Amino acid sequence: MRVVSALLGALALTACQHTQTVTPAVLADAETSTMDALRASLASAMGRAEIEFGAGDPTVTPSVAVLPPKPSTFETQSPAMPTLFELYIRGETCFAIRQGDDIEIALPGVPCRVAS
Repeated sequence: MRVVSALLGALALTACQHTQTVTPAVLADAETSTMDALRASLASAMGRAEIEFGAGDPTVTPSVAVLPPKPSTFETQSPAMPTLFELYIRGETCFAIRQGDDIEIALPGVPCRVAS
């Protein structure tokens, strides 16, 4: 009887938990404050003081490209490639994932909506 009670208790606990769906997202707006918050979060995740976004509109597509640092005065070319991030939303929380490493990067102050 104890085993049945324990199993029913465990079942009740797991039934109350639900997993929120992770969905591709786009920025809710392109306001300066939104872009600054996105820039600050991604720069911090990359360990850089400043970043520059590449082509694309994150209010339309769920991808964000961050350009590599510009070559120094003694370099004429750089083999560096842009770093790509995908935007996602889980519940009301917006986050980014860098392509290739699947680590979630929190985006506080960045309003997102589900990509259509």
